[in-house]
Amino acid sequence: METNYKKEEFRHEYTGEVKFSEVDSFNVVHNLAYLYWLEWARTQYLFDIGMPRDDSIFSIRMPIMTVHSEVDYYNSMKFTDRYTVLTKVSKIGDSSITFINQVYSDDKLILEAKSILVYVDTKNGKPVTIPDFVREKINNYEK
Repeated sequence: METNYKKEEFRHEYTGEVKFSEVDSFNVVHNLAYLYWLEWARTQYLFDIGMPRDDSIFSIRMPIMTVHSEVDYYNSMKFTDRYTVLTKVSKIGDSSITFINQVYSDDKLILEAKSILVYVDTKNGKPVTIPDFVREKINNYEK
């Protein structure tokens, strides 16, 4: 399988197990479930690099929203399969952060995804510059 990133390039990982509610009538993980896993992996990434764990972090203190997602699926998963979601930041723009994820199960690549999140002004929803402290935490973690 041709991917854009090597497994060794990722420092962050999140693990889980496929739940019954995440599979369809064919016992295959529904594609929407993967998006939830990716979102939670990005959230864990931000918590693990030092963003505060509180209920205002993404609504007031660090208001970011997903504006783009793309996913390439390579294999499927079933109920009770264990998985690992790898996460890295590939680019930090003026107002955007590009996350890359890979999902593996038993060393088999399940998918690779790219998500772009934009830092927004909570009053008008327009993009604003990412604060230096966020940029520094990501850069320090990724190097």
